[in-house]
Amino acid sequence: MMESFVNQTNVQTPVDLKRLFAYGSLMEGFFNYEKVLQGNVISHTPGRVRGLLYHQTKKGYPAMVSGDGWVRGEFIKLEKFDEIILLCDKIEAYFGYDHPNNEYERRVSKVELANRETSLAWIYWYARNDLNSFENPVIPVSSGNWREFMQKNS
Repeated sequence: MMESFVNQTNVQTPVDLKRLFAYGSLMEGFFNYEKVLQGNVISHTPGRVRGLLYHQTKKGYPAMVSGDGWVRGEFIKLEKFDEIILLCDKIEAYFGYDHPNNEYERRVSKVELANRETSLAWIYWYARNDLNSFENPVIPVSSGNWREFMQKNS
């Protein structure tokens, strides 16, 4: 029997959950993928999650928040997950569950894969209330696809 725990979203989760859903700079070909994920990926496949996506113009990277749209990205299985996720936490400014200084909150969420099956993965959700403020202007990414957005706008 697989050991499990209840995470912060009250979803029964296997303790050995070693999957990440990336929708921004952690996707293959982007700068943070090359910094921490490259060479540690067992597999990756297209996927999508329910949410809304914004490009933060002054920061140069995306923010995903809850919503009814679809956000497209990569479902990634990792080697050395326990080491790699700590590096990702640092990049994403995640200091622990519900920490007041978090830029992103890491939560277990459901991902729909290309074959329409669903699986759980860790996802970084934007945690601050500053989207589209003077300090943090944003552009909505209506397609939900940041890679496509960056290709069209670079």
